[in-house]
Formats: sequence, C-alpha cells, structure tokens
Amino acid sequence: MMKWMRVLPILLLTFLLAGCGDSQSDLLGEWTGTESSGGGGIVTFNDNDTVLVEMGVFNNSFEWSVEDEILNLYTTKNGEKQLAYQYEIEQEDKENITLYELDEDGKRVEGAVIKLSK
Repeated sequence: MMKWMRVLPILLLTFLLAGCGDSQSDLLGEWTGTESSGGGGIVTFNDNDTVLVEMGVFNNSFEWSVEDEILNLYTTKNGEKQLAYQYEIEQEDKENITLYELDEDGKRVEGAVIKLSK
C-alpha cells in the first residue's frame, strides 16, 4: 500500500504534464485575424521565430516568443531585441485563439483584442 502512495503523485504529475501543450508550437502556421475594431487580415507564425502580421494597412514582421501564456513580439534595433507588443493568449482550441494586448504593466488594454482562427 505504501508503494502506491509514493507512485501516485508521480503518475498524476505525468498525466498533468502530458496535457500541457507547447503554446509556441500551437501558434505555428497561418491564421486569419480579426481585430476588435473590425479590421482583419493574415498572421503567419514561422518556426524560425518570426511572425508576419498583415492586418489592414499594418504590414510588419516581428520576432516572437511565448512565455507563461504571454506572446511577445520584438523588433530588432542595432542588433538588440526591443519589445514591441505583448499579448495574453487565451486558446479556445487548436483552431481558435484570442490575443489580449497588454500594457507595460501587464494589464489588458481595453478593446485591444485580436481573434485568430485557422
């Protein structure tokens, strides 16, 4: 009986970790994006850590990373990464994601939402 009590927490942890997805790999590929203001376009996350955002008149390329369900978009100036945008990721399923823009304090910017779908 004591053996099972030691093994059970390890089994539970294994199942929990197996259920966790890699958010960065979940974003790879081309998405149709719709902004809260009604504009839309295409967002393409590449496996070389670049993303192309083509939303209305906004057409820009960034470097990107995901840490703790936060999407970070960077520009590079003089060889140094500079944070351009941060978004909280809410993944509804593999086909639908909502991005909430964050301000410099990490709080959601009112009305700054992008819905992505495959």
